[in-house]
Amino acid sequence: MNVWEWKKSINVYRSHLIHMLRKNANYSLENVAMDLSISKTTLFQLEKGTQIINDKAFEKILDYYQVPFDADINRLGEVKEKIRSFCDALYERKELITQQLQPTMKDRLDYGVFHEQLLEFLVNSTFPDKDPKKKKRYLEFIMENQEVYDPYELALFYCVTGHQQIWDPKGKEAKQFLLEAFRLAGQIHCRKIESLALLWLGQVSIGESECLEGLRLTQKAKMLFLEENQFNRILDADIQIACFLGKMNAYREATEVLERIEKNTGYPVNEVIDQRIWLAFQQNEIEKACELIKKYRTEETALKGNFSLLPLGYFLMGDFEKSAIELQKLMPKANDSWIKASFILVEDLIRNRRKNIQRTLKTLRHQSVLCGRQDIYRFFLGCVIEFRYQTLNDSDTEAMKELIEWQREWKSISDNS
Repeated sequence: MNVWEWKKSINVYRSHLIHMLRKNANYSLENVAMDLSISKTTLFQLEKGTQIINDKAFEKILDYYQVPFDADINRLGEVKEKIRSFCDALYERKELITQQLQPTMKDRLDYGVFHEQLLEFLVNSTFPDKDPKKKKRYLEFIMENQEVYDPYELALFYCVTGHQQIWDPKGKEAKQFLLEAFRLAGQIHCRKIESLALLWLGQVSIGESECLEGLRLTQKAKMLFLEENQFNRILDADIQIACFLGKMNAYREATEVLERIEKNTGYPVNEVIDQRIWLAFQQNEIEKACELIKKYRTEETALKGNFSLLPLGYFLMGDFEKSAIELQKLMPKANDSWIKASFILVEDLIRNRRKNIQRTLKTLRHQSVLCGRQDIYRFFLGCVIEFRYQTLNDSDTEAMKELIEWQREWKSISDNS
């Protein structure tokens, strides 16, 4: 960075800082300009960064807000280095040492203040259950002050944000964020962020049921991981590839991928078993699926992913008693809307609550769209159709109409998968 670029960078920092101070104080542009004995236009230009803020003007504005400021520029370098360390740990799938990466908040403001907010957001992103309101505040703050960050930092921010939004029911912009991350990473030739963006764009395709596109993106990410010998991320890509192959009914190929992963050590076994369970359900090997769940589930995984399908498995095997016992045990602990709806549907089927089934299916359909689980919803719908076939009274025209509508929906989902 040459002298001019460095001065411009410092000016951007100063302009955003004085704008932030006024906004936090809830002061109007007009009143502050009057108090500082400058024109409203001048203050506006200073806050926008279109006019250089010299040291004297900067100190005068800080004094006005009574803000102690540490002008040591090294603080910015320290925080920037921590952001790069975060990216390395994320890319290598290493457990993040949060105490080392967490920004050290001071009583004084300094030139690292905006990057401290970014670092705080990135570190907190590794904890899915962290305060969502706080995350939202950080997100809005960073979006408002994008000019402060360099392309590498913005690419990392967009990548992490996009990944967060994939499984967030309220997150609607995962694809846009990840595409922007991929674009920025390409501009600065950052393979780490580029490959992560590709991998997670593949995850977006899982939710959108775009199997061929998702498989292409995931394989491309895997090639980049192979070039860098990133073993853990290669296995992440393989798990996704197995998922797509299963969705495309290529069960033998999907199983071969999972078997290859199992031969390697150091990868979470639950993620492989989760895929094996779903492959077994898809192939109507219900007993095998239930055995896998019983053998490998723990207190922590009982309500996660495909491990939560045990009540349905028992129902499909005709063991209604065991299914009801599992529901009684798991239902009170379920705090995920999708899992709750799936449990209620199984309970409706066991007790033959005809009036409830339609309503529960509607809820499950809505939740499946939000969390990208249309393939499992289709499976549930198929179970309901099969159940209706078995219990159908030929003289029951209403039940016949419902059955026909469900069949049309099932076919529509299948055609779009």
